[in-house]
Amino acid sequence: MNRAHFMAQLRDGLSGLHHVDIGDIVTDYERHFADGAADGRTEEEVAAALGDPARLARELRAEVGFKRWEQNRSPGNFLGVMLALLGLATLDLIILLPLLCGLAALFFGLAVACLGCIVGGAFLLVSLLWGGVMGNPGAQALIGLGLISGAVGGGALLLLLMDIIAKLLIRYARLHFRLFDSANASV
Repeated sequence: MNRAHFMAQLRDGLSGLHHVDIGDIVTDYERHFADGAADGRTEEEVAAALGDPARLARELRAEVGFKRWEQNRSPGNFLGVMLALLGLATLDLIILLPLLCGLAALFFGLAVACLGCIVGGAFLLVSLLWGGVMGNPGAQALIGLGLISGAVGGGALLLLLMDIIAKLLIRYARLHFRLFDSANASV
């Protein structure tokens, strides 16, 4: 995603905010792109580092709502803060929670399959000591070694994927923490 596309999506997500707030936010993110260009990064790299502009706009809307509430504690500003928080919470509950549950079930199933392959491969190799369970001992040894090595490789890949997902979740949690920390700092 290039700079123009990112900024257009960010502006769309910020629609409805006061034009001064939108201007401040857009200027800030234009500065991110300018700093990235000065550091030799491409627009696509900067946009990827900044994240999803629609999600970012939702968080920024909530942050602007908090700032309004800090400056003027009125029922209208309170309603704006509550709607912004409900929007973030709804996204978390409706989209993220089922996705995480599905990923956890998938990873658990794959981990059990890897463990099963290791146990099966070890059984085939150990059973060679008593004559084997297949007619061809050479094929049985290759199958046993293949099962074990495939399971070890699959387990390593599974750990790598889990590490990537954990880092993404930490980044996501930090965004929420930053948002709620800025709200609590003013209280």
